[in-house]
Amino acid sequence: MRIPRAVRSRRKDPATATSDEDIAESAAQRVLSWILAHIERAKLVPGDLLPTEIEIAAAAAAGRSSVREALTALKALGIVRARRKGGTRLMREPVLLGIREYLVDEYAQPGRYHDAVLFRAALERGLAPLVARSITASEITRLRRMITEAADDANADLFAVETAFHTALTAAARNHLADLLAHVYQPMFAYGRAERGQPHPDREFWLREHLGLIDALESRDVDAFLLLMDSHLAVYLAPDSAPKPAPKPAPKPMPKPIPKPGR
Repeated sequence: MRIPRAVRSRRKDPATATSDEDIAESAAQRVLSWILAHIERAKLVPGDLLPTEIEIAAAAAAGRSSVREALTALKALGIVRARRKGGTRLMREPVLLGIREYLVDEYAQPGRYHDAVLFRAALERGLAPLVARSITASEITRLRRMITEAADDANADLFAVETAFHTALTAAARNHLADLLAHVYQPMFAYGRAERGQPHPDREFWLREHLGLIDALESRDVDAFLLLMDSHLAVYLAPDSAPKPAPKPAPKPMPKPIPKPGR
C-alpha cells in the first residue's frame, strides 16, 4: 500500500529532498503495513481504538512523524478518525486502501484514459444524488470560479480544470468513495492530456455544460442536476470519445483476367 503523495511531508532542503523523502516514505510505509496487520491480527472492528502513536512507533520501529504520516493517509480515506480525548478510532474497514491501489495500477498507464473516463462516469452517476443534496454554497462558489476563470482565459488548461472540477464535485458528496477518488483522479488521468489533449473539442460547449451543472446546484434543483449530469457524462461515453483504431488499408483491386488466345 502506497502513501498518497498529497499527504506526505514536505522537505525543506532541496539538496537532500529526494533521499529524505525516500527514507520518510519507506518508514511511513512500514508503519502503514504494521497498522493494517495489527487491525487484522487483533480483529479490530469499526469503533475500536488503535494503539497510541508511541506504541505504534515502538512496534513498527519508526519515528512519530512516520506514524503521523501513515495515520494521515488513513484519515484522508475515512478509515480512522482522531478522538478529542486522544487516541485514534477505526471507522471503516481498510479495504479502501486496496481499492485505491488497484485503481491507480489499473488506469494510470498509457492507453487506459478512455477506460478511466468510463469508470469515472459510472461512479459519478451513482454519487450525483448525494452531491446535489450535500453540496454547500461555498463549494458551489468555488466550482463557478473554476469555470468562469477558465472561460476568461483563452489559454486555460481545460484538462486540469476538468480534473479539479470533478474532484471537487465528487468530494461534495461527503462519502468515503469521494474520499477515495480524491487520491486517484490525478494519477488515473495523468495520461489523458497526451492521449486526448482537451476534455472536449468544442470549448464553448464544454463551458456551457459545466455552468449548467453549477446553475442547477445553485437553484437546488436536484432533478435538473441529475438530468444535466447524465447528459454531461454521456458526452464522455459517446462512441466517438473512444480512441479510434488505425484505418485499415484499402483492399487491393482484383487483377483483371487475362483473355485466352482466339477470343
